[in-house]
Amino acid sequence: MFHTASTARLERAVFASTGRAPASRRHAASHALVRFVAALLLLLTALAVAPRAFAATRVIFDIDMREEIAAGRFDPAKDIVGVRGGAAPLSWSRSLVAPAAGLGRDGWYSVAVVFERLPAGGHVPYKFHVEHPGANDPEGDWESGGNRSVELVSEEVRVARAFNTPGAPISLSRAGTIERLDPLPGSVVGPRPVQVWLPPNYARDTQRRYPVLYLHDGQNVFDAAAAGAEWQVDETAQRLVVDGQIQPLIIVAVHNTSRRIDEYTATTRTHEGVSRGGLAPAYARYLIEQLKPAIDGRYRTLPDAAHTAVGGSSLGGIMSLWLAVHHGDVFGTALVVSPSLWWDDEFPIRDTQKTPLPMSVARPKLWLDMGTGEGEESIQQLRRLRAVLHARGWAAGDIGYQEVQGATHDEASWAARVEPMLRFVDRQFNAAPREGNRRQRDPFPPSPPLDINRPPPLPK
Repeated sequence: MFHTASTARLERAVFASTGRAPASRRHAASHALVRFVAALLLLLTALAVAPRAFAATRVIFDIDMREEIAAGRFDPAKDIVGVRGGAAPLSWSRSLVAPAAGLGRDGWYSVAVVFERLPAGGHVPYKFHVEHPGANDPEGDWESGGNRSVELVSEEVRVARAFNTPGAPISLSRAGTIERLDPLPGSVVGPRPVQVWLPPNYARDTQRRYPVLYLHDGQNVFDAAAAGAEWQVDETAQRLVVDGQIQPLIIVAVHNTSRRIDEYTATTRTHEGVSRGGLAPAYARYLIEQLKPAIDGRYRTLPDAAHTAVGGSSLGGIMSLWLAVHHGDVFGTALVVSPSLWWDDEFPIRDTQKTPLPMSVARPKLWLDMGTGEGEESIQQLRRLRAVLHARGWAAGDIGYQEVQGATHDEASWAARVEPMLRFVDRQFNAAPREGNRRQRDPFPPSPPLDINRPPPLPK
């Protein structure tokens, strides 16, 4: 659509150059032609200044397997090497096979991947992966260490390196002020780094206090160095606050440790003779008794539950749900992102259904989401959780719910949802003061048959 005033100015310019103006009906045809020319000029101007759309990027992966072959870890006659990753068309569950590179390049394997969409931050996390067909080795061999990352910086990018070697350094992008705190002494769980994002004007507006959002897996929140991709929480929060779309807040990114599975789960699960999980109470004590008092003491926070939120994805998602259900007097809002509801035969759903909820504490506000690319079973589990919440007295307005078409279980998908997550948290932080729960009279309501496909009730 062309702006009327701009069109008029262009018309006047054209008329001035010809020395004539459409002053009578005899010149109606000429007037129409001039308007057409003006509109065309506007279109050409708009195309000239419009930002370029992302062009598809072709990435060529050249994999040097010569050392693996010499060490007997890779048999060129039988084994397969390929690439897995966290942005379509790559997948973490299936390799894109790299054929032998050809004559004169013995021991090298090569495959080209075309990325039609630019993932958040422009990074694609990936790893090389070896499979041994016919061997009793269903997992195959992953490269050691963390994810590598390729940056989609041009129409064609080439990655050439040996299996198991480090990837190219990742250029870090950060927005705003981010402070890194030393691990707390005497922790009830393993020590870990903590990063704190401060809103614009925090240093100048010394009288203002701020709500706080705590995020698990904090090493993936602000930059891509750890996982090869990031949530871009700092960039998104900075933009929304500066534009006045959300109120300023403090964001605390709590790194995980090698005991992530144990700390983010409330029950023990045994798989193939190995037991994991069950340290959620200890991790909760760390957050509530150690980290939160340290943050409240160091920064100008609003420490009550109505202004304190927690969030995470995958196992971090079920940990956030557990904290909201069991410690709603501390965390009044939780972001439950792509939650691993399958854990221990759907324990998170059963726990939410049966845990007593104090009458004096308002229902915590919950953001629930899942990508359809995470599987139909995961979507069905999320719907069951939503049905349980409604049966327990959560109103529709207390829950933000999204099933995101095509989204998968990775940082790029979660980064794409950070903006609506922050908007949801902002609404809770700036809502009218909440009273205790007035809806639920029975802390253990009867368990009705759950219709997971029934739409949620309308807010009252």
